[in-house]
Amino acid sequence: MAAHAFPWFRKLFPFLLWWPLVNRQTAKDDLLAGFTGALIVLPQGVAFATIAGLPPQYGLYAAMMPAVIGALFGSSWHLVSGPTTAISIAVFAALSHQAEPGSAQYISLVLTLTFLVGVFQLVLGLARMGALVNFISHTVVIGFTAGAAILIAASQVRNFFGIDIPRGTPFYEIVRQLFVQAGHIKPWVAGVGVITLVTGILARRYVKKIPYMIMAMIVGSIVAEILNVWLGQAATGIKTVGALPAQLPPLSLPDFSLNTLRHTIGPALVITMLGLTEAVSIARAIAVRSEQRIDGNQEFIGQGLSNIVGAFFSAYASSGSFNRSGVNYEAGARTPLASVFASIFLLLVLLAVAPLAAFLPNAAMAGILFLVAWGLIDFDHINHIWHTSKIESAILAATLIGTLFNLEAGIFLGVFLSLVTYLHRSSKPEIVPVVPAPEEGAYHFVRAKGRPECPQLRIVRINGSVYFGAASYVQQALQQIDEDNPRQKSVLIAASSLNTIDIAGAEVLTQEARRRRRLGGGLYFYRLNKPNYEFLGQGGYTRDIGEAAFFPVMTDVTSALYWTLDPDICRTCKTRIFKPCTGKLLPDGFRRQRLLLATDGSEFSHAPQEIAIALANNFGVTLDIMTLVPAAEDEEMARARLTVATRAALVAGVDTEEIVHHGKHPVKEIIAAAKTADSNILIIGRRPQRGDLRERLVGDVAAQIIAHAPCHVLIAGWRSRMWRGRILVASDGSTDNDRVTEIASQIAKATRTPLTLVAAVISGMDRERLTEELAIKAAQLRSEGVQCDSRVVGGAPERSIPAAAKDFGADLLIIGYQQSLGRGMADRIIGSLDCAVLVVKHATEPERMAAAVKNQA
Repeated sequence: MAAHAFPWFRKLFPFLLWWPLVNRQTAKDDLLAGFTGALIVLPQGVAFATIAGLPPQYGLYAAMMPAVIGALFGSSWHLVSGPTTAISIAVFAALSHQAEPGSAQYISLVLTLTFLVGVFQLVLGLARMGALVNFISHTVVIGFTAGAAILIAASQVRNFFGIDIPRGTPFYEIVRQLFVQAGHIKPWVAGVGVITLVTGILARRYVKKIPYMIMAMIVGSIVAEILNVWLGQAATGIKTVGALPAQLPPLSLPDFSLNTLRHTIGPALVITMLGLTEAVSIARAIAVRSEQRIDGNQEFIGQGLSNIVGAFFSAYASSGSFNRSGVNYEAGARTPLASVFASIFLLLVLLAVAPLAAFLPNAAMAGILFLVAWGLIDFDHINHIWHTSKIESAILAATLIGTLFNLEAGIFLGVFLSLVTYLHRSSKPEIVPVVPAPEEGAYHFVRAKGRPECPQLRIVRINGSVYFGAASYVQQALQQIDEDNPRQKSVLIAASSLNTIDIAGAEVLTQEARRRRRLGGGLYFYRLNKPNYEFLGQGGYTRDIGEAAFFPVMTDVTSALYWTLDPDICRTCKTRIFKPCTGKLLPDGFRRQRLLLATDGSEFSHAPQEIAIALANNFGVTLDIMTLVPAAEDEEMARARLTVATRAALVAGVDTEEIVHHGKHPVKEIIAAAKTADSNILIIGRRPQRGDLRERLVGDVAAQIIAHAPCHVLIAGWRSRMWRGRILVASDGSTDNDRVTEIASQIAKATRTPLTLVAAVISGMDRERLTEELAIKAAQLRSEGVQCDSRVVGGAPERSIPAAAKDFGADLLIIGYQQSLGRGMADRIIGSLDCAVLVVKHATEPERMAAAVKNQA
C-alpha cells in the first residue's frame, strides 16, 4: 500500500510491487530459470571479460551482484543485467591505451569507469531523462555493433593464430600484422581455434539443447589437452586461460583520483548511453511478449545502482544481456527473483568448475569469440537498410568505419549524423497540395495528384512541424504559391498533421497572413490542434492572423472561404471544386452580377451614370443601361441617350448592354427592365424637389421604384459622387440587418473603401448592448479584410443618421428597406442627403440559403 501511496517510495523500492506475487509455484519457476541462466552466463562471462581485457573471472563477477541489484530496482521482470559484448569492447577500446589490459592499473581504471557509468545512469533516471536513448537511432546501434564485432574478432587474431600482436593494437595495424606475420602462424594453435569454431557452428545448428559455447569449449579444451600431452606445450604453443579463483567476488574500491577521473569520464558518457540503450531496448522487446509495461526511467535507476554497487564488488560495467534475458523469459521466469537465483547458482558453479579453466585454451576462447562477433553483425537489417535508404546506409557505414578507428568517436559520429539527417528532414516538412474529398458529406481533404485545384485558394497539408529550423522553408513554400499563380492570394492549411509550432514558426505564419491580406487574400487553418492554437493565442498571434481564420474539425471550411474569393474569377472559372461553386450565388452574394442604370439623359442623370460606370468597373461586370421613351417613334432619341452613357462606359473599360422600353409609366417600365435583366442593383437618379417638405423626401417615382423593385436600389442625387472616402451603414442590430452588412462588405471590398457601422439610439434602448453588437460585427468584417469601425449615435434615426453621414464625410449610405427604420423614415433619410444611398431589399430565396450556409460556416 505504501508503494502505491507514495510514488517516491515505489521508485526507491520497486521490488515491493512484485514481491507479494511470489509464491511456491512462482519461486519454483524462477529457480529453474535461474539455474538455466547460470549455465548460459558461464562461458559468456569468461568470453566477455577476455574481450574487455580483464581476467576471465571479472566477467563472472559482473554477472553476479549487478544482476541482483538490477533485478530489484529495475522495472522489467525479465531483464537480466551482466556483461555484454558491446560494453566489453567499449571498455577495452576506451582504456587499453591507458594501461596494460589485465594489469592492476587497468582493473582500477575499469572499476572507476564502472562507478561513473552508474552515477550517470542514476542521475539520468532520477531526472526522468529516459527519452535520451531515443537519440541513438537503430541504424547507429547496428553500425556500432557491427564495428564492435569486427573489433572483437580483430582482438582475438593473436590468440586464434598464435602470433605476437600487442594488446590494444589498432584494427588497421592488426590487419597489417596478420599479413606480415603470416609465416609465423602456429598451426596447432590455429587448428584448435578452427576445431572450436566448427564445433560451435555445428552445435548451434544441430545440438540446440546444449549451449553451443559450452560444447565448443569442451571440445576445444579436449583437443588442446590431447595435443599438449602428445606433442608437448612447447611444440604446440597452445596456451590456456589458467585456473579461475574459486571465491566470492572480492570487495574493491574505485580510484577517485583526478587523473583517473579525467581519463574515464569521457568513455563513461559513451558507455552510459550505450548501456542504457541496450537495457531499455531489450526490456521493451521482451515486454512486448510478456505484456508488461516498462518504465524507462526506472530502468535507468536500476542500471545505475547495479553499476555503482558492482564497482565495489569487482564487477565491470554491465547492462541488459539479450541472451540471458531471452533465456530467462523462455525458461519460465515469473518475477525478477529469477535473476537473484541465477547469481546464486553462478557463484556455486564458479566454486565448482573454477579449477577446470586451467584446461581452456586461448585459441578455443578466440574461436568462441569469433562466433560471438559473427552473431553480432545483423546482416538482415544491414541489407534492409542498404536497399531502403542511401542516407541511412551512409550513417551505418560512417558509424561502422568510425568505430573501427575510435569506438567513442564512431558512436558520436553516428549520433551526430543521425541528428543532422533528422534536422535536415524536419527542416523541410512535406507540403502537399490537397483538394476536398469527392465523397458526399466529407470534410477531409485528399492529395491533389493531378486533380483540378481552385485558381484562387490553394489548399496544402503540412506534414511536420513549423519550428525555427523549418520556418524559412515553409515561408518560401507559401510565398512560392502566389509567385507561381498570382491569383492564388489565399491559402488554407489543412493542419491536422502540423505537429508543433514554435516562436519562429508563429512569426512566419503571422507575417504570411499579413502579406496575404495585403494581396487581398488570407491565410487560414483547418483542424489546427489545441496545443498549437493555445500557443498562438498566448503569444497574441491569433489576433494578428485573425480569429476568424481558424476552423475546427467538421467545419465546411471551403464553403465558408468561398465567400472570400474574387467573384470576377469565379464568374469564368470552370473548376468548381467547392460545393458553393455549383450554386447560384457568386462570392459577392449576387446570383448574376448585373447592374442596371435607368437614365433619362437629363443633366440629373450624370451623377448616377458616373456612379454606375465606376461600380461596374470595380465589380468587373457588364452594365445594363436602359431608357424609357413614350413611343416607338422616339427610338432615335432613346439611342442618343444610350450612346452618351455607352461611350462613357467604353472609356472606363466597361462593357454595356442597351435596353429601350416604350411607355408612359416609368415606375412600371423600370421595374420590368430590372426583372428582365435579372439585375442585382438598380441605379436611378433623383431630381431635386421644390418646397421645404418635398426637398426632404425622396420623390414619388423613386419611392415607388424602391418599394416595388425586385433588387437593391441605389439612388444618386445630382450632387452625388462615386464614393472614395467612407461608406456609412445604418444598423439597428436586428437579424435582418445582417443582409445590409453583407452587401456593404461586398461593396467595400470591391471599391476598397472604409466602412463605418452606425446605429441610432433612442430613449429606452440598450445602448451598451447595441455598442457591443456593432463592435462584434465590425471585428468580423475586419477579419474578412474590410477596414471597418462602429459608432452609436443618439437621437431619432431620420435626424441622427443623416447627421452622422455628414459628420463622417460619407460618400455612400447603405440602409435596409425592411428594417425597423420603416419606409417613411427611410424616404426622409434619403431625401435629406446629397450623397448616394443604397437601399438593400430582402434577399431572394437562393440568397437566403447561401447566406445561411455562410453564417453557419
